[in-house]
Amino acid sequence: MTRRTILAALVAALAVGPLAGAADAQGPGRLIVQSQTEPPGLDVTATPATATSGIVFYNVQESLVKVDRHGKLVPSLAERWHTADNRNYTFFLKKGVRFHSGREMKAADVKYVFERALNPETKHPYAKDYEAIGDIIVKDDYTVTFALKSVNANFLQNVARAGASIYPREAVETMKSHPVGTGPFRFEEWVRGDRVVLVKNGDYHVKGLPKLERVTFRFVTDPNAVLAALKAGDVDASLFGLGPEHVQDLAKDVRFQVITGDTTNDVILAMNNSRKPYTDVRVRRAMTYGINKADVLKGAMFGMGKILGTNVDPLNPYYVDMSKAMPYDPDRAKKLLAEAGYPNGFDTVLKVSPQYDYTVRSGQIVADNLKKIGVNVKIEQIEWGQWIARVFREADYDLTIIGHAEAWDIKNYANAKYYYRYDSPKFQALFAKSEVTVDDKARREVYVDMQKLLVEDGPVVWLFMHPRLAVAKKGLQGLWKDLPASANDLSEVSWAAAK
Repeated sequence: MTRRTILAALVAALAVGPLAGAADAQGPGRLIVQSQTEPPGLDVTATPATATSGIVFYNVQESLVKVDRHGKLVPSLAERWHTADNRNYTFFLKKGVRFHSGREMKAADVKYVFERALNPETKHPYAKDYEAIGDIIVKDDYTVTFALKSVNANFLQNVARAGASIYPREAVETMKSHPVGTGPFRFEEWVRGDRVVLVKNGDYHVKGLPKLERVTFRFVTDPNAVLAALKAGDVDASLFGLGPEHVQDLAKDVRFQVITGDTTNDVILAMNNSRKPYTDVRVRRAMTYGINKADVLKGAMFGMGKILGTNVDPLNPYYVDMSKAMPYDPDRAKKLLAEAGYPNGFDTVLKVSPQYDYTVRSGQIVADNLKKIGVNVKIEQIEWGQWIARVFREADYDLTIIGHAEAWDIKNYANAKYYYRYDSPKFQALFAKSEVTVDDKARREVYVDMQKLLVEDGPVVWLFMHPRLAVAKKGLQGLWKDLPASANDLSEVSWAAAK
């Protein structure tokens, strides 16, 4: 080997080393996790992006109540809570919990967080979840009572969301780039375009946790690049972003373990209900009848996942299997289009972001299906930032495909300003009723009615539940099988001791 060749090899090694995070991979207390999407910011009170909550929630910041790996509500920053009338909820905070800044968390911090969320000027993404709150009473440093203006059956679920994370008021101005909380990990750095690094919080309030010293979330978008990084040892785990074909490939590799489970991620074909022809319910129903969901699931996900019929996912206790309520029936779809005044179909544009490969794959199959009923779909691929700006915020689209990962998000269909632009007073009334119905049996009946109405109105086409598809090196333990919350809780994750 010539001296020039040796130098070239050394340069290549140095170039690859930092990218692969070789330093992070050293030692049993370090973990490199592939993250498919770089978050728009790290403030969960400023964005609903799951790319943000997937890093920050449960790891850096925590809420009063937590959804555990089994989907149950359990104490977190509040060691317990009490309500005698479902109108007044008193939370008894853990004592000695400290923010990463070193200051102890007090009831006044809880009051500040929720009052800030309710302030319209903050434009909190989950402000509507807290509208039932009338007053927040700090009884002492470790006791706080929420007095609701009306019964809110989802109140505990709402205070368990990412947007209800507790943080110190002095950190508000810098949370987008430097989140501060009480979680098992402290934020260390964000290298734009490459990684977010978290380090162990030595003062964490749960004894024995976390088990890792350092966690690096590395941004790798392309599924093929993720596969290569795993096989090269550059990342230790992929929690989301691998194609189903890659998961099947890695399942045969003795170096890896594959984790499959359920999620709250509902993949939908959204229709702009305020734009013709989707203002007509017959057209929307025709779109559902015209799509072979089994084909979509097979082609986009290799059959992994579950076909959906409404917004409520299998992890929700009120889930009803409506997947066969409007089966694939192209003849019926054509008849409905003709009744709506489109006997020859129509042209439309489907906007998808290649950031999420499943959206492009699903879109191609959907377009092929719809062509058979006369609907000519032009697929337009746009960058994720453009999708957020144009589709999500401005509702500038005809059709789009995306997964909605947040649990209990049926509320979006009661919001006429949400990007679906679905405006149904009947559904809004049902949802309002569900929010004040505390009795479990009665509330379940309202949820059944809501799901039936969604099927009838067809504001979107529910395609499938995106499954939990995680791959990790053998020896990594503690990862969740199912994902009942929009979070990647790494507090209990560790490397098994070598035998």
